[in-house]
Amino acid sequence: MTYPKENLEGFEGQKEEPLPPRRKVHPSNKMQVIRFFYNSLIFLFLILMAGLIIWGNQFLE
Repeated sequence: MTYPKENLEGFEGQKEEPLPPRRKVHPSNKMQVIRFFYNSLIFLFLILMAGLIIWGNQFLE
């Protein structure tokens, strides 16, 4: 397919700049997800420990 000459007149002197890397345009949030996952595991572990301590104290009374 050929384009009309009048559509290409403004583009003759311009250089095509390369696109930036995808990592710069769309940065990954992998570290945020990992930090959230580990913090949630620590939170669940603390809740489990508190629950077991309370449950154990009920048997001692």
